[in-house]
Amino acid sequence: MNKEKMLGALYGAAVGDALGAPTELRNTTQILATFGDYVKEYTVSPDDTFARDYPAGTVTDDFSMSYYLMGALIDNQGTFNEKIAQQAIINWGTDERYFDKFAGPTTRAAIENMKQNLPTDIDPFGLINYNSLATNGGAMKTIPLAVAAQGNLETALAYTIDMCKPTHFNSNAISAAAAICCAATTALTSQATLDTIIEAALWGAQKGKVYGEEQQHISVGPDIAYKIQEAVKIGKQAKNFQQLLQDTANKVGTNFIVQESIPAVFSLLVGVKGQTMEGLYAAANVGGDTDTIASMLGGILGGLNGLASIPPKYIETMTAANSSLAIQTTVAKFVDLYL
Repeated sequence: MNKEKMLGALYGAAVGDALGAPTELRNTTQILATFGDYVKEYTVSPDDTFARDYPAGTVTDDFSMSYYLMGALIDNQGTFNEKIAQQAIINWGTDERYFDKFAGPTTRAAIENMKQNLPTDIDPFGLINYNSLATNGGAMKTIPLAVAAQGNLETALAYTIDMCKPTHFNSNAISAAAAICCAATTALTSQATLDTIIEAALWGAQKGKVYGEEQQHISVGPDIAYKIQEAVKIGKQAKNFQQLLQDTANKVGTNFIVQESIPAVFSLLVGVKGQTMEGLYAAANVGGDTDTIASMLGGILGGLNGLASIPPKYIETMTAANSSLAIQTTVAKFVDLYL
């Protein structure tokens, strides 16, 4: 597997997360009003966002969890399974800088259960199905797994399932995460195109949904594969950057539920015609869960176009802003596992 493409995927995910952190929660109109223009450089997060009080270029739970996932894979010489997924999440839970600031209630509860060897897939209120867990927390940390899968869709699917089981074990969350992981691992292949990436995403979405339903871990909601197909049509029809943002936000949706944020990735992917930085700019300004959308899209586009498609200043500032994480060393060691 090409080293520059693997580096591009990992740094694309990190840069996207950091670029989208300040704009998270707002819609595009509010982003323009708050920042004065489209956000294309790192900026300090406003006081009403999760990343407040942290420097410009800070990553959130999206990439910091991927960082700990890479560490767990390094510790296990590239081997991955559900137990290693659990350990990566528990390790992340010890990082006060990122866990305390960014962890949601679902992940917090799951970590406490894992520490006590209790099941993480039982609703504490005893409700049927897993509708409240159909969020993008599984999908957001699949880029390292896409690198580890080395272009193999079956492997990407298996890794995704193991990654989702501790915290997002339900049909729609697995479907969405598999769509991202399969798309990202396909982007790393030498013959990747936007069409093959989308085909891989649809395959992953379909397989992931079937697995969750077969395991009776069902979340009710629209079919992710169908939503991706519709999102691609919307992205292709956009005539300019502004229309791409408007139509993706209003017709696809950009919230953290998987039926919105994962299809949004593919609307933007085709709307920017596969250009890495244009994709990150679009994701950071589309509104909603901007950091997660930008991180997932950055992982796919960075893998497709390689490290050279990301200006060095974005990587340098991001690594400096997150100095408590040995990002460059960890990324280098992780990529070396697969050369």
